[in-house]
Amino acid sequence: MGLDVEALYRKYGDMVLGRCRTLLRNEADAQETCQEIFLRVHRYRGRFRHEASPSTYLFRVTTTTCLNKIRSRKRRREDLQDEPMPVPVEDSVLANHEIRDLVSRVLAEADEKTQACVIYHYVDGMTHQEVGDLMGLSAAAIRKRIGTFRRKLAKDPPAWLDRPDL
Repeated sequence: MGLDVEALYRKYGDMVLGRCRTLLRNEADAQETCQEIFLRVHRYRGRFRHEASPSTYLFRVTTTTCLNKIRSRKRRREDLQDEPMPVPVEDSVLANHEIRDLVSRVLAEADEKTQACVIYHYVDGMTHQEVGDLMGLSAAAIRKRIGTFRRKLAKDPPAWLDRPDL
């Protein structure tokens, strides 16, 4: 038995759009991705096995789709890396952008399971146990993946990090 996608959209559309906004941090991309998600759910509605609740299913589909968008952005950003910054910005603003870029780069280089672990833990505020339950992994496996991610971040600190004025 398939899903009633129209009912899912009415019930969970705002949740999916909110998650897209949180992960993608761009309103246009979030709206477009939300539409893509419900089109995908509609296309594959007969494959839903009812092993998880529809909200859990949508949560996972949304996370995976957004992570794929982020990876795609990274590839495009690499193509545009040599372009100069269009306007001068304050050091603190630049630092925030550099932090976000560093996290995005390290996240994009991580495998899909690690990406999901990091997003569920840091963005959604889930505990290691909750992430493990959602992903079918142990809490220890989640801790290990998150620890590996944090070590990779620490290996590549931005140059401004040692500046005392920031």
